Amino acid sequence: MPVGDRQKLITKIVSKVLDTKAESTKFPWFINQHQNNHFKESYEIIDKIFFDLRGNDVFKRVQQLQCDAYFGGKYNFIFEFDEYQHFSSARLVTLNNYPPDLRLNYSLGDWKKQCSLNSSKADKYRFNKKTIDFNFEGGRTCQRAYLDCFRDLLPQHNGLNPTLRIAESEVIGVNDITLDSITKIEHLIKNKLNFL
Repeated sequence: MPVGDRQKLITKIVSKVLDTKAESTKFPWFINQHQNNHFKESYEIIDKIFFDLRGNDVFKRVQQLQCDAYFGGKYNFIFEFDEYQHFSSARLVTLNNYPPDLRLNYSLGDWKKQCSLNSSKADKYRFNKKTIDFNFEGGRTCQRAYLDCFRDLLPQHNGLNPTLRIAESEVIGVNDITLDSITKIEHLIKNKLNFL
């Protein structure tokens, strides 16, 4: 199943489990640059991550970022479905920079382990692709890891609950909307949500 289709399927099942519509919402603070007024107390962390990933401060057009979905109401969180390419060595660098008190709706230890298991494959994904701010081979992989941090760090400073992440490896065998799939994802979500 193509990556985008899989993400849409898992999002639909999450929506059924939460009994809440998945929205495509834009936030004024969710842009492609790390700005002090958006990151607040986490600014030094994201700045260090940017430096550690060899990012360069070239002028780039400010653009709105998108999340896989937003669930409002009592949930009030961003949802992200992380396929294997998110578990790169660059992502491990970012996760190792997270403060121990950062509130997350996924296991930091599990995500680090997934990076260790998948980084050789993930690092090869579109290896030749460069970006303006990561202008080297493997740059797009570094940019993906950097922007994943936005989804983890920004919500806590901007009135949202921690981002809910589900990894591709956690939903193996979920290929359609069935009672078994709904039950599996319901159990997964109950184990992840820290604020309910």
